[in-house]
Amino acid sequence: MYEEGLFTKKILLWLYKLKIIPNDLNIYYLSLTHRSFAHQINKNSRGNEQLEFLGDSVLSFIITTYLFENYGSLSEGKLAKIRSYLIKKSTLALYALEINLSEYILLSENEEMCEGRKKESIIADCFEAFMSAVFIDKGIDFTKKWFLDLFKPFVEESIKNQEIFDYKTYLQEIIQSRGLPLVKYKLASAEGPDHDKMFHSAAMLGDEIIGIGSGKSKKDSEQLAAKNAIDKYI
Repeated sequence: MYEEGLFTKKILLWLYKLKIIPNDLNIYYLSLTHRSFAHQINKNSRGNEQLEFLGDSVLSFIITTYLFENYGSLSEGKLAKIRSYLIKKSTLALYALEINLSEYILLSENEEMCEGRKKESIIADCFEAFMSAVFIDKGIDFTKKWFLDLFKPFVEESIKNQEIFDYKTYLQEIIQSRGLPLVKYKLASAEGPDHDKMFHSAAMLGDEIIGIGSGKSKKDSEQLAAKNAIDKYI
């Protein structure tokens, strides 16, 4: 059962743990207010939906700026693909879970009974609203630093996920920007039975081996050879 006084103490302690000293606690209340809870008080209230709208842009700006500053050599298409992954609903829900946000969302009794606190869409939307609250209360510089202090390791790990990060393309873009010849890949060897073969490839710049990699397919071994080249020489 919701009790305003207890909730105030609870949210303040939570914000302090997150290293946020609020200037305006009300904006954080609003960011955590789901429309189902807001409708119980005022049928015309949309709860945190407007903050959610702004928070989407705030988070997109932070992610876009970080990618531009650190991965500016990537093509626009690749940057857009990475950004899309980092701001999609399932990723936003992971951000929210990391800061235990779901525990502080204000929901109606009916939504509670429907386990709304576990719904990805509610958690993700509330995280966007919370990002908006931090921005309104503390400004963009604080918000960017706060987000990256918490989530930079996750962002970096996600960027290097082979599902969204094409190491061969990234290496080629860097090499071309330096006026060097195209990187070629050479299959050094393959071993093991057909159903469990291991491939070993080398990334070649002219006659020089700049990276080596091994994988369960020729494609995977080339991707890891490109990653090895990036890690060692770029």
